[in-house]
Amino acid sequence: MKKKYLNVMVFCYVAFLSIFTIEITTQKIQTMNQKHEQEKMIIEYGDDGSGDFQRNLVDTPDLASKAHVIDSDVMTREYVYELSNLDYDTLLRVVEAEAGCEDENGKLLVANVVLNRVNSEKFPSNVYDVVYQSNGGKVQFSTAYNGRIKSVKVSNETKEAVKRALYGEDISKGALYFISSAAVSPEKSSWFYTKLNHVFDYGRHSFFK
Repeated sequence: MKKKYLNVMVFCYVAFLSIFTIEITTQKIQTMNQKHEQEKMIIEYGDDGSGDFQRNLVDTPDLASKAHVIDSDVMTREYVYELSNLDYDTLLRVVEAEAGCEDENGKLLVANVVLNRVNSEKFPSNVYDVVYQSNGGKVQFSTAYNGRIKSVKVSNETKEAVKRALYGEDISKGALYFISSAAVSPEKSSWFYTKLNHVFDYGRHSFFK
């Protein structure tokens, strides 16, 4: 009887160990699967294809949500300005001609001034007419007057600056005029400072409104 009781105890103990081992193994497998899914999500949304990147494990629903928001923002971004082919080409060329030596923000500022004029009742309502507007027989933009606008090669940086302007990015503080003080006579530059409000200087240009 005692031997039979001992055998039952041993059997129960072995069964307990088996169940306990199975439960731990199941938990490990679940953890490994969860980690694999997390890393899989990170690879899908963050890997550059090289495989050499740091895996920062985060909750996959949060990661997927952020990716969805980014995609939606890109898909819904639209141009604020819709230009004709002539106006677009003119804007690219005048920006390159007037600010080819400036950085991208300097180029953006020139594009902003042109578009600010398009939006102003004081100037024509399209880019081409703004750039070639004549005042006393002389156009407003010197590069249109001397023909440089027609010979420039538009850079990728200029295209990017113009794209930013067309998407509505405006850092000009409403400026309607700009000059390069080094390129104009003291008499002409003094007119800008006495007749207009000086807004700020950037690069080689001074901006007014």
